[in-house]
Amino acid sequence: MNCIGTIVKSREAAGIIIAKALENHEGISEAEVCDRILANLSAHKEFYPMGWYDPPPGGVAVLFGEKKPYTRLQFETLRSPQFFPTENNRFNGDTVGILYASPIDRATGMIGDVGCTVYGGGDRQVRQHLTDIYNVVYKAAEHAQVGMSFSTLYETAIKLFADHGKKIRWMTTTHDSLKINLGHTIPGSYGNNYFPGDSFEEVRESIRLQRLYINATEGFVIPETCAFTVEARLVDIEDSDLPNVQVHFIVTFSQGEKKILGNFDAIFKVMKMDYLMGKY
Repeated sequence: MNCIGTIVKSREAAGIIIAKALENHEGISEAEVCDRILANLSAHKEFYPMGWYDPPPGGVAVLFGEKKPYTRLQFETLRSPQFFPTENNRFNGDTVGILYASPIDRATGMIGDVGCTVYGGGDRQVRQHLTDIYNVVYKAAEHAQVGMSFSTLYETAIKLFADHGKKIRWMTTTHDSLKINLGHTIPGSYGNNYFPGDSFEEVRESIRLQRLYINATEGFVIPETCAFTVEARLVDIEDSDLPNVQVHFIVTFSQGEKKILGNFDAIFKVMKMDYLMGKY
């Protein structure tokens, strides 16, 4: 069973699923995009029809922030009901959107989560802010290497963010005792004893409970074969009017060979985000 290969394929498919849901997006609501994502997910028979990160319902998040300081995007956790997709929040040309989907491969229990922030408007400052955050989270992922502990990776990333004028804000993880982290392992991508369960509910709980977090104290050492997320929701240290931006990469190692999975280009193309095309 090639778990790493499955994660790579699942992530690629998830990026396309989100991109298709964003077609003809002018005036569309958060709830409509969410429904499209779930419909597209159901069309992929290799996936369960819902994602593992639930709540939000179906393991999908869609948030549209329209005006500075983009309070709609200022969530501590996507699990809070007030940040579930609604019909009231609709996309327009100046909207900043945060989207997330969490598909599970039926055969292996591997996940291919995609999370990103989109902006196709003309505000150069907002565009540069998104560019800077995509770049710095990618640089954090680049620092990961076999033999490095998660706590070291976390400390390196936090310093890197600060050096680039950004910091983590609001984001908390319910099941991480430290609350703030840089991501988590993909259970079953390392070791030989992973059994996710027979039903969707069992698989979902296995993923939720068996993750190890990239935080300030986690001593897990990156092995030669594994996969984990590197994700952060960052704000600008000096300008509180700029939106907080969530970016989610998956890092894979297969017998020491490293890949950083973005799979954002299909999304960027639909959103007319030429300023980020081809970079991830």
